[in-house]
Amino acid sequence: GRGTRTHTHARAMFLHQQSTTPQLIPTRFLWRYGGNQVFLCGSFTRWVDTVPMQTVEGSPGLYSCVVSLPPGYHQYKFIVDGEWRHDEAQACLPDPMGNVNNWIFVKAVDAQSAGQVPLNLNRPSNTSNVNFVRGEEHKRSAPDGDTDMETSSSAAESSMLIIGDEVSFTRQKVAEFLSSHTAYELVPDSGKVIILDTQLRIQTAFHALYEQGIPAAPLWDSVRRQICGMISASDFIDAINKIRLSSAKSQIFEELDAHTIATWRARKASQSPLKKLVWLAPEENLKNAALICLKGNCSLVPIIAIGGKSNENDKSDMRLLHLASLSAILSFLSRHFKSSMVAFPLLARPLDSLPIGTWQVSKDKNGDKMQRISKLHTIKPNTKLTDALNLLLEANVSSLPIVNDRGALIDIYARSDIIQLASDSAYSAISFEDATVSDALVFSHQANMKTKPTPPRVYVCTRQDSLRTVLETLALPGVRRIIVIEPESKCVEGIVS
Repeated sequence: GRGTRTHTHARAMFLHQQSTTPQLIPTRFLWRYGGNQVFLCGSFTRWVDTVPMQTVEGSPGLYSCVVSLPPGYHQYKFIVDGEWRHDEAQACLPDPMGNVNNWIFVKAVDAQSAGQVPLNLNRPSNTSNVNFVRGEEHKRSAPDGDTDMETSSSAAESSMLIIGDEVSFTRQKVAEFLSSHTAYELVPDSGKVIILDTQLRIQTAFHALYEQGIPAAPLWDSVRRQICGMISASDFIDAINKIRLSSAKSQIFEELDAHTIATWRARKASQSPLKKLVWLAPEENLKNAALICLKGNCSLVPIIAIGGKSNENDKSDMRLLHLASLSAILSFLSRHFKSSMVAFPLLARPLDSLPIGTWQVSKDKNGDKMQRISKLHTIKPNTKLTDALNLLLEANVSSLPIVNDRGALIDIYARSDIIQLASDSAYSAISFEDATVSDALVFSHQANMKTKPTPPRVYVCTRQDSLRTVLETLALPGVRRIIVIEPESKCVEGIVS
């Protein structure tokens, strides 16, 4: 179905610190680039009022003013001879309208040290991928208890970096953001959703997934008139394996065409209980949505509206709105924090210093205690396709890196790649029992080139890449995982998803 909707969302651009005792800090602003008339305007003036700036005696082209500000983050710009300007030498970021503003962090000052501003910053050791607010330390403190504009920005960085538990701090801010937004905000303004009737033949269902370019779809039970489950690439692999064990191996595709989704699900239910449908109500907050995806081990979860209300007991009016995923939640999160990522020092950390990802080898003894060390399953180009499919299920992984004899990364084979074999031309092009992983990938590449441009299949990073770099890559459309490689040998060291 297709639909459009109009909605307005409040966008939080900054993290505001609140104090139990109201406090205003005199803050000096400087404009160094001359002009006949210079004014200051910012979020602290509601972007309406302006503050005139005065020339500094003995410093041609330098303008100054002092404004009393509450502790926290503030945006501002200068109006120079009637033109809006920002200082590129200071911290800046775009606002929701695409304009570039400067920003400043004003730190609360203790009564005993009102005239002091911390200047010695302890920066992370690896800052190659981090755009810090300031590249050098300031050598003077503001007189008379004022907080200078530049040292205030430095104080922002310092206050962030000295937080004892960066993980808890970042988790708190991310959790606050996700808790204030709902699954409904993942639904695009206009789009389509695919749902498959359980009376479809299995082969037809997977052909539909191939034609639509999607790895999974919800299932509709036309008898009970409700969404009853999901069908995905994993089901295709499972069906192929079961048919190979019970029928002639040369008749796999014929057997797939002999069963409907309903009869196949009934057959599975007689052997073990079917997996319960995991779904999201539109009003579910994104923090709970992420936890539901993780606990259910689901790559895609349908967002379903029921009878105008999300009453799980009344499924007579089920409306599929969209398919949510952890990738979509991460992209949503990244879009809204992209311009203020400097506020999260954790994101500057190198990947191998954090308990993120699955790693085969750790060069950092301290990292061994934090990281998940396990056998990383890899395959070769000449690995039998059937062996690769079995390994995907047995190891319970979504993909397998393809490496050469030296262990260097060549490509990747994912569960979703099996959908390519659902195309009509696969019947004659692939001898399933004899096909290798290389054969299957060559066929997939050729099929994709005929219909649409082929995006990169493999995204890589190194141990020393920052968490920010990894998150920004994972937020790209279609990116589900990043392979961590050793820069020189290109050998696989880990996977982050």
